[in-house]
Amino acid sequence: MTKEEKEKQVAWFREQFVDVRGLFLTKFDGLTVQEMNQLRRELRKVGASYKVLKNTLVRLAYKDTDVAVLADEVKGPRAAAWTTADDSVPKVAKILVDFAKTHPKLELLRGVLKGKLVDPGDLDALSKLPSREELLSRVLGTMQAPIGAFIGTLAAVPRSLLNVLKAIEEQKKGPAESAEA
Repeated sequence: MTKEEKEKQVAWFREQFVDVRGLFLTKFDGLTVQEMNQLRRELRKVGASYKVLKNTLVRLAYKDTDVAVLADEVKGPRAAAWTTADDSVPKVAKILVDFAKTHPKLELLRGVLKGKLVDPGDLDALSKLPSREELLSRVLGTMQAPIGAFIGTLAAVPRSLLNVLKAIEEQKKGPAESAEA
């Protein structure tokens, strides 16, 4: 690889890492090319990237980014999965955790979530978070509950009045009908 190609690759990584919301390092010793491609496809579906890292180039690209806290972790064969979208981070974590369960040769190492280090246990917890859509529907349901209860209370007043009037009507009809018999 020429110096110019290396500089281009460092610039590309730097561009990726500046906007990163979540990045997770993996050790991939023993995975086949087909398995790596399968993982890449799954991650691409949620808007994430997965790339084998050239350690020295990546260390140069990390400088002055949120991902710089991982510089010491980049040694040996490593690959990284990352996303620039906030709502994709739990999806990426879920894909990595599920893939590691079915492919034990994929080892989840550390990661960065908005500049903070994440351990594999945190990654597992992150993978169990509900999706953005599910969280929004829960918030909406919580917001609608008091309104529904208030409307039910308001509707109960006229309903109660109608029930009382109906009872009075039946009470007045009752003696008149018994007198006719």
